[in-house]
Amino acid sequence: MTVTAGQSAADSAAGKGAARQGGWWQYLRQPGDVVQSLMWIPRLPRGWFTPGWFLFCLRIWLSVILALVLAFWLQFSSPGTAAVTVMILAQPLRGQILSKSLYRLLGTLVGAVVAILLTSLFSQDRSVLLGAIGLWLAGCSVVGSVNRDFRAYGALLAGYTVAIISIGGIDAPARIFDVTINRVSAIALGIAVTAALSIAFSSPTAAGRLTELLSALADRVHKVAANALAGRSTPDATTTVGISRSVIALTTELSYAQTELQDARIRLAGARSAMVSMLEILTSSRSVARALERGLVATPVVEAVREVFAGYAEEADSRAAMDRLEAIARDAPGDGLTLESAWFIEQAMMLLAHERWTSDGISAVRSGRGAGVTPPVFPVAVHEDVVLALLNGGRLLIGYSMMAWLCIWSGIPESFMALSQLCVILTLAATTYDVIGFGAGNVIGTVMSVIIGGIFRYYLYPLGEGVEWLALVTIFPVFLSCILMMNAKTKSAGFIFGVFYFATMGVSNTETYDPVSFVDRNMQYIFSGVMIFISLVLLLPPKARARRMRVAMGIALELKAQMREGGHQAASWLISRSYDRAGHFMNWSSYLPETKSRTRVLERFVAFAALNGALARARRHLDRAAAIPGLGEAAREARAALLISDPHCPAARLRRTAEDFLRASGPLPRGQMTTALRAVSGMCAAVLLLESNASALRHYRIIPEETDWFRATRWWVR
Repeated sequence: MTVTAGQSAADSAAGKGAARQGGWWQYLRQPGDVVQSLMWIPRLPRGWFTPGWFLFCLRIWLSVILALVLAFWLQFSSPGTAAVTVMILAQPLRGQILSKSLYRLLGTLVGAVVAILLTSLFSQDRSVLLGAIGLWLAGCSVVGSVNRDFRAYGALLAGYTVAIISIGGIDAPARIFDVTINRVSAIALGIAVTAALSIAFSSPTAAGRLTELLSALADRVHKVAANALAGRSTPDATTTVGISRSVIALTTELSYAQTELQDARIRLAGARSAMVSMLEILTSSRSVARALERGLVATPVVEAVREVFAGYAEEADSRAAMDRLEAIARDAPGDGLTLESAWFIEQAMMLLAHERWTSDGISAVRSGRGAGVTPPVFPVAVHEDVVLALLNGGRLLIGYSMMAWLCIWSGIPESFMALSQLCVILTLAATTYDVIGFGAGNVIGTVMSVIIGGIFRYYLYPLGEGVEWLALVTIFPVFLSCILMMNAKTKSAGFIFGVFYFATMGVSNTETYDPVSFVDRNMQYIFSGVMIFISLVLLLPPKARARRMRVAMGIALELKAQMREGGHQAASWLISRSYDRAGHFMNWSSYLPETKSRTRVLERFVAFAALNGALARARRHLDRAAAIPGLGEAAREARAALLISDPHCPAARLRRTAEDFLRASGPLPRGQMTTALRAVSGMCAAVLLLESNASALRHYRIIPEETDWFRATRWWVR
């Protein structure tokens, strides 16, 4: 690997040393050093005050104050919207802020246009207008649920922006255009202020964190591969899927870093190449470790392969090492090249190739156009739960309909404010894994915003005046919200508190201190919070067991299609989606009681995903081998054996044809031998997985019965 753990530590130490040069401003970027140097300041608990908390809170507070000052100066009708925008965009990394700002602006513009359109069409009939808003919300919720990162947020924002504008102006539709312009202007102001201060404060970059995470994961994967090749340990499904989840999670970091980089195409292509290569290394490591553990490979072959890896240095020509491994297969020591030995050698070649591509990918991320080697382009795909997206849309539509009916039935004008809040929170909950926790955080955050807002508005704000006093009394709520958002357990409550604090305060150009209107307005918010909690907890709550079942069905159905030659050929997006599905399967399993069967079921479905990949690899390379002179007939016979229709002994025929194909390949020239080895490797891996999981494949009815197969191919027989 290009980057080692020691090098990462050295780079980190060098970075810290560089950060400490340059005067007091650089020390402000390292507040922990200042705190430790001042003995009279008590040591803060690191569980709550994570590294970088002070600068993050300070930046958000200054952004809020600057946004409010500019909104007051520009005479916006709702200056509090600018402050709310800042709190929504509160993110620690510059790339996160820029990415979220971009999608917030796009979502706001789309929502504003749709709001004006719906209001102009249905302003005469309140029920029809509310129904149209509900359908738009549900559709945006479905779109947001099948996307990830801030693309999902942009779709959700386009939904609840319509609710805020159209419902807020439902009693005065003639003013809807002015309301829309003021809201869009305030949001644009909040975005501009947040982005500007993020750049001015030199916020940590998402690209830098992406490089650090890639290097750290590459070290972990390298250790797994080294231990597997040495025969020290076999990575189990929990370890493999756990690492793969961290690798797939880097797709989010890619979306953040994209907004920071000028040569993003080259750098992010390198990141995807490194990600897919690490997933391939995990798969090959399991294969190598399993072969050594079961004693399937002759000792001379194992020693020869280990000798190649022992002599391989990062600065050496990797092509020479690959040629040596191919030579071992061409002239295998001992009793000749067996099926399992060919599988072992080819998987070792895969380890070597993907180690190189991982290193090249990380180098491209670091250097961009200055990288010495351009890594291959490997697309990354993820699992999409369409059923969950439809359930999210249905849950939102039901909760919205209940609240809209209560608002119409009550006849209270202020009740539509509660309906707007419900639309916002239910829409945002569509992309939240822990829906129940999000609902509880909403109730806690809303109550906090009302109580603290009331205390500050009626006991602290009247004690002073001017921008200075406004900035001073805003420190506590902003810092409290940011600190809560930086902790996983209180993130939801902190986000809701920070966003709705300025909404419950009713910040405007003309301040009124009428406690009755304050109580009436905020009682609607509290009532909305209770309705949101009921909607999220009682109305079609997503259950871990059902989610796991849908992921399992996706794995099983894709494998079944692969057995009938209806699946996809091997590709980078296929292995990334398979690992992402396995990661979702393990994630939802973690919410269930911890039992031995839970681990066994995870092992089974990881094996099913591996079998799908093995069949896809075999089919891909057999198609290539069919063009090699002298291998065409053997390749076509082996290709036919991949059509699995025998429920009793599916591996026997595939093993025989794989051995025949291996004998037919013989000593092929350079390059062609590699193609034959990859085809044999895919077939051998499929044989071993079929043999070890035959009972489970029959139990889950993944192996197609003969009657089903003949029924499916009846048109071909005719």
